[in-house]
Amino acid sequence: MSSKRIIEKLFSIVKKEDAEIKYDFSFREFSSILFDKGYAAIRGFFFVKLFLKKSKGIVFAAKGSKIQFGHKISVGSGFNMMEYATLNALSYNGVEIGNNFTLGKYAIIECTGVLRNVGNSLKIGHNVGINHYCFIGVRGNIVIGDNVIFGPRVSIFSENHVFKNLKIPIKNQGVIKKDTYIGNDVWIGASVSIMPGVKIGNGCVIAAGSVVTKDIPDYSVVAGVPAQIIKNRKA
Repeated sequence: MSSKRIIEKLFSIVKKEDAEIKYDFSFREFSSILFDKGYAAIRGFFFVKLFLKKSKGIVFAAKGSKIQFGHKISVGSGFNMMEYATLNALSYNGVEIGNNFTLGKYAIIECTGVLRNVGNSLKIGHNVGINHYCFIGVRGNIVIGDNVIFGPRVSIFSENHVFKNLKIPIKNQGVIKKDTYIGNDVWIGASVSIMPGVKIGNGCVIAAGSVVTKDIPDYSVVAGVPAQIIKNRKA
């Protein structure tokens, strides 16, 4: 059996879906991939899976990746944390993640930044890929649907600081938490910022570098600072 057929088979076992691999991997490349994934699977079992509230299948945790407050986390099959990714799940209602989830290199999911402001909850659907250096700040509730892909350095926020009183430092005036929602089948380009309280509909495309400050209807393509609708995918 060729290396690409073996990788296809392993992919189907882990991801619970078929895949066609076109690249013909050399023995050196194939060995390197197996070593990295094997190491991540072993590390995922001993340092992540055993501490999660609930998990299905193999958990991958590459070098330097870190889970905090795993008893608040439920994940599906194919959960994958790449190098130095961090998931801090300290929150009132915990973190729920579906099947085939990837958290990219140096990406951060942070439910709680300071102990006086514990976050609410995070729910992520199936087949979601969060790219390298992304940040998700879970202070209010955040919901991410199925089949969502993030470019690198995407940021999602769910709170705003209060700053009305000029006599009190902004850091002491508290925050306003807002629920932030991303629908199914959404592509979020590189370096996008999604502001608190925004609802992004199903099938949307957010162009790289955009700042999303208001709700986006289903199947919209948006771009700019602030993001504006430039077309509808169904038109």
